[in-house]
Amino acid sequence: MKRWLPFTTAIVLAAGLVWSFMYLRALHPFGTAVSDLSDKPMQDIGLRFNDATLVGWSDHAKVWQIHARTVEVSKDRRLATFRGISKSYLMQKGEPVASVSANEVVYNTVTRNVSVPGAVQIKVKDGPSLKTKNVIWHSARSRLACQGGVTATVDGSTFHGDKLVADLGRKELTITKVRGTIRIPE
Repeated sequence: MKRWLPFTTAIVLAAGLVWSFMYLRALHPFGTAVSDLSDKPMQDIGLRFNDATLVGWSDHAKVWQIHARTVEVSKDRRLATFRGISKSYLMQKGEPVASVSANEVVYNTVTRNVSVPGAVQIKVKDGPSLKTKNVIWHSARSRLACQGGVTATVDGSTFHGDKLVADLGRKELTITKVRGTIRIPE
C-alpha cells in the first residue's frame, strides 16, 4: 500500500489540476480570451466612464491622449470601447503632433489590437489631414489597415485611395487605386 501512495497522490493532483484549468478558467479575466478582435458586441459591461480623458505614457512622456464621451470596459476586462472621441492626440516628447477624432474605437486589452468600425479623422500638426473608415491596428504585426477608403489632403492637394496598409515593421505604405488632384503653387 505504501508504494502506491505517491502514485495515487500524483494522479489525484494531476486530475485536480486538469479539472481546475478546464472548469475554472471562465472565472479568470484572461481564461477565455481569444487572440484577435471579436466582432461580437460587448456582452456585459463591467465599468462605464462618462466624459473621460485617458493618457498613455512611455518613458515618462505622454504618447497619446483620448477624450471620450463614454468608455465601457467589459466584465472580463478584455474589451474597452470608446465612443464619441474628441480632443484626442498622438504625441511626441509630450507635445501633440496629430489630432484624432472618431465615433467609436474598440481596444482589445489582451492582443492590444485596435478597431475603428466607423469614420476616423487625423490631422497632423502643420501637415496633412487624413479621413478614412474601418481601421484596424494589429499590434503584434505593427500593421495598420484602412479598408473603407482613404482621403488625404496635403498643401491643398487631395488624394483618394480605396485601401491603405501601413506595415511599420517593414516601413512600407501601400495605397491601392490612388487618384487625386495636385495643386502646384505659383
